[in-house]
Parts: sequence; C-alpha cells; structure tokens
Amino acid sequence: MESIETGYLIELQFMAEASIDIQFQAWMAISFAVVIATYTGRKELGSKIRIAISILYLMTAYALYARWMTEGVRLEQIQAELAVRALQLEPVMYSIWARLATCVLGTLATVAAVFIFRGSETHANGTDT
Repeated sequence: MESIETGYLIELQFMAEASIDIQFQAWMAISFAVVIATYTGRKELGSKIRIAISILYLMTAYALYARWMTEGVRLEQIQAELAVRALQLEPVMYSIWARLATCVLGTLATVAAVFIFRGSETHANGTDT
C-alpha cells in the first residue's frame, strides 16, 4: 500500500465505510421484510415454513455480517497505512458497537417474530384471539 497516494487511501477508507453502511441498511431492509411477511402471512405459515424462513434469514444475516467484518479488516489495514503517514481517521467506536448490538439484537428479535406471529383462531362469536 506504500505506492498508493494518501488521498486515494482516504477515499478507499470512505468507500469501505460506505460499504458497511450499505450492508447494514440491507440487513435492516431484509429484517423488516421478514417481520412484515411473517405477520402478514401469519395464518398461512406452518411450522416447517417458519423454520425454513428462519434458517434462510439467519444465513443471509450471517453473510452480511461476514462481509461487514471483511470490510472491517480492510479498514484496519487502510488505517494502519494512514497511521504510518501520520493520519488518524478512525471511526467513532461507540457507533461501531451500537451497530453491532443493533444487528445482533435485531436478528434475534426478527427470528423470534417469525415464531411469535402465529395465526389466531376465530371463536364462535367471531372474535380473534
């Protein structure tokens, strides 16, 4: 990386950070889609379909998380090279941990929602439970 100009390294850092943002936004969109789809189809979805949805969702969330970690490693390499050049452009640590906590807790909540949103039974008086 010594042959790369400092300006290009800074641009690479911003691109890696933007990639992480896009992956986080994709995770959020997928999570909301799963929650809404399972809520909307709560009466039609059986247990096997719910398990399949959960497995597919967890695989997708993991793939996005793994990509996010890969970008994090790239960021560390870029930051190390910039530090050699006396530039410190490190991200704010609480934002990284807040995003990670949101991702972990949100993934667990989404999987829980798949099983919580079940069809309701209609009683003789016509009310749902």
